[in-house]
Amino acid sequence: MDAVILVALVLLTGLAVQSADLSCKTFEEIYPSGKELCEKMWGDGFVYETNLSLGFTTWFFEAENPNNKVAERLGWPSPVDDCHLQSLHKDTVQKIKEAYGKEWHWDRCGPLSSACERFFVQEACLYECEPNAGFYRKFPDHVYNDSDPNHNKWQMEGMPIRADYCDAWFRACRYDRFCAADSGSYSSCAREYAKVDNTGDNGGNAGLIAGVVVACVIVAVLIGTLGFIIFRERKGEPLFNKPVEGPSIEHSVLLPGFSKTAQIT
Repeated sequence: MDAVILVALVLLTGLAVQSADLSCKTFEEIYPSGKELCEKMWGDGFVYETNLSLGFTTWFFEAENPNNKVAERLGWPSPVDDCHLQSLHKDTVQKIKEAYGKEWHWDRCGPLSSACERFFVQEACLYECEPNAGFYRKFPDHVYNDSDPNHNKWQMEGMPIRADYCDAWFRACRYDRFCAADSGSYSSCAREYAKVDNTGDNGGNAGLIAGVVVACVIVAVLIGTLGFIIFRERKGEPLFNKPVEGPSIEHSVLLPGFSKTAQIT
């Protein structure tokens, strides 16, 4: 019986760990501030830059790309290409979200508010069309090795992002929900979701399985307890003995208004 209970508890613990990996929390529960949002969500891709003149932005409304001036201050050469937002914005938000596969959907924990989702779209625009982002590829052309499975052409590293932009992103999303795996790492979440998607389990059965395991544990404990009580009864050693009746004890009490004591047994 103890073995059955132990196995059930192990299964329940395993389910709890798996569920925790894919848990959803609000942004403010995952990231204490905009700094952690920018630096944790994207791994080592972005750096929270408090000197705004040295930080890039993922979005702008000016006719001229302000990131070119930032790159110039940082000593980078003029980018070869300009930012072609028009080509990207011919697509809808839905198409941009689906461009990298289901595991990268930013709304796996439920629909985001429009204010929050706007920042994810802007980040995708920076990644796809910002020429200065090329200066921060983790594996630039002179380093990239096609035979090395750890190398890729898309990963970024150390790009300084304006602190006020990161803070605005945090404020826009603070009450929305996001994957909390690995403290909110977007890439870790994508890997976990890919595993779930590949197994065809969307996580919806986890609660049912956990409930069945808990029910089995409770039933096992009840059966074990009942069996133990019966065993003791058959041995003549019941757990719940009748109280032993002892001799009555007399107490002398002086009652108010009486000159003699009353005997109470």
